[in-house]
Amino acid sequence: KGEKYQTPKLQVFEGAEELKNALKDMLLYRDIETQAFWPQKKMVEILGGEFLRYHNKERIKNRLFVRAIWPQQQKVEIKNHPYFGSGGKFLREIRIAPPGIDFHMGYWIYGNKIVFISSTRENFGFIIQSQEMAQMLKTQFEILWQISRPLVTKKQDTESFLNELES
Repeated sequence: KGEKYQTPKLQVFEGAEELKNALKDMLLYRDIETQAFWPQKKMVEILGGEFLRYHNKERIKNRLFVRAIWPQQQKVEIKNHPYFGSGGKFLREIRIAPPGIDFHMGYWIYGNKIVFISSTRENFGFIIQSQEMAQMLKTQFEILWQISRPLVTKKQDTESFLNELES
């Protein structure tokens, strides 16, 4: 019995508000592990801190665990962005890519979908729903994950956000 062929689906998003909607798509999911290859500074520029605070609260409520790789040049000060903490309560582990691996477009894999978001210069994004593409990018992600080093966050830099979650 052959597998039913599924046509990949593509949605395109332009501008900051639509890019926020693209990221909200993953909030329809529950209890999954996700992988993000994410230029953090660029994402703060594009999406704004308030949206990212909201997105992280909802992601945690939905129990969406994320492993993220940030390029060295795209690290943000966690004390200025406490919602980017890592560890158990944040359902997030962050690693820093080796020197020389820099990127301005990010992608985030969830389920059989991948959301791509460009830099402010191009200001577009898209979601591809494709099991094969998600699997290929996960394989590449795992290779980079192995050679990236963990980002350690200080508890005092992230406590304020964790307190918000509990209230």
